[in-house]
Amino acid sequence: MHANLPEPVDAAKRRPRLFKKRIPEEAPVTPKSAALFRFGEQCNYRCPMCSNTGQPGLFFHKTEELLRRAAFLHSLGFQRAVVTGGEATIHPGFWTVVEQLKDYGMTWDANTHGGSFASPGFAQRAVATGLQRAIVSLHSFDAATSAAIFGTREESHRVTVAGVERLVEVGVEVMLNCVLTRLNLAQLEDYLLEGHRRFGSAVSFKFVFPTTIGKGGQWPEIAALRYADVRERIHRVQEIAAEQRIRIVFESFPNCVLQDRRATNYGRSTFGESHYLDDASGDRVYSMRHIEAEQAAFGDQCRSCAVVRRCPGVSRLYLKRYGTEDLTPLAGPGA
Repeated sequence: MHANLPEPVDAAKRRPRLFKKRIPEEAPVTPKSAALFRFGEQCNYRCPMCSNTGQPGLFFHKTEELLRRAAFLHSLGFQRAVVTGGEATIHPGFWTVVEQLKDYGMTWDANTHGGSFASPGFAQRAVATGLQRAIVSLHSFDAATSAAIFGTREESHRVTVAGVERLVEVGVEVMLNCVLTRLNLAQLEDYLLEGHRRFGSAVSFKFVFPTTIGKGGQWPEIAALRYADVRERIHRVQEIAAEQRIRIVFESFPNCVLQDRRATNYGRSTFGESHYLDDASGDRVYSMRHIEAEQAAFGDQCRSCAVVRRCPGVSRLYLKRYGTEDLTPLAGPGA
């Protein structure tokens, strides 16, 4: 009988007040600029937490279209691209496109699951064609856990690890990308130590609080994960890294959760992806900092935080679900 009554005023008042950083949509292209260049969302791994859209029109771009997009980036003055997908390395035109980038005088980095690099000669050819850095998704050194997060059999885990080994051997700068889930949360300390034991200073580590944007956002192992669930584990990882002098960075963690005033969010723009090439049209670029700012927000209490200018904020979807109670302003002089 009362189902259509308006929401009480007091309930509306309880909604957290949010604000966001305003970054211009456009950004100039400079010699240091790099464009995120998607080859399509096709992938031979089936990660249940995948952040891609799942839109059919974005699944596969023909080689001719990718070459057109490469020419477009070159015409704008880009000297570097970050190739990704899905998994760019399985695209049938992969070598054709990256060789064209090289002919334009462009270098490239890869955001990858790393499996293709395990094939004989693949890593060497990639370096000869302009590859400089790689972010490789690897979420556990336990084969069963890794396979569950990849949505594959354990053999895929072993292939990815072998791919990292080949990349290290040919001198590529590698960062291992570990997305936190309920499956690997208890393994983070062992993950850091095992990765350092295997690869030493040849690799760095990025720990990522998961996004629920995209087709995999409802996966139970990430959908209900809160900062309160991971805080103690992350602080222990920070302690181990400091003790062992291991380079670690964090993505999508506000500074107050890390309890680190100097931490810089290592999102796409920090990796150097200054621009995003529109994945649908392939004929426009946007500021990556603008996109990141649009996806994040801050609680009203964050206005008093000493490092709010440095902090990445929190996903809007997270704040919509859980509010701002996880955010505690850091006191003291600004950074």
